[in-house]
Amino acid sequence: MTPKLYTAEDANQALPEVRRLVGRIVEIMPTLPEMHEAVRIAELKSKRPGAGESEEERLAQSVASLRSAEMAVAVALRSLEAMNITLKDTTTGLVDFLGERDGEVVELCWRLGEDSVASWHRIGDGYPGRQPL
Repeated sequence: MTPKLYTAEDANQALPEVRRLVGRIVEIMPTLPEMHEAVRIAELKSKRPGAGESEEERLAQSVASLRSAEMAVAVALRSLEAMNITLKDTTTGLVDFLGERDGEVVELCWRLGEDSVASWHRIGDGYPGRQPL
């Protein structure tokens, strides 16, 4: 199956949903290491001699929170993939849309916080190769 090629107009029309999905990922990703650590600590505390129900509840809550956050990221990533949009950086919210320029397949580039898709680069050139549309 050939991947969807976006025009700048198509990419900009998709931005409200892309902005929502990428914003969610960028919001959650920095919290995951701390959540993993909370699970590790809760697990160790629940295994202490004399640990009781409250430690087990804390462990269960920590695991549930972590799984929920990981699931939210996975769902958002799958949604972007279904739209044929590639998330390049989970910190800055950098994404690429496949497009075409002068008969060549290129990537239209957008980063969370930008108003519109207004840049492109050749495949493999990445952010440093960004040029205005």
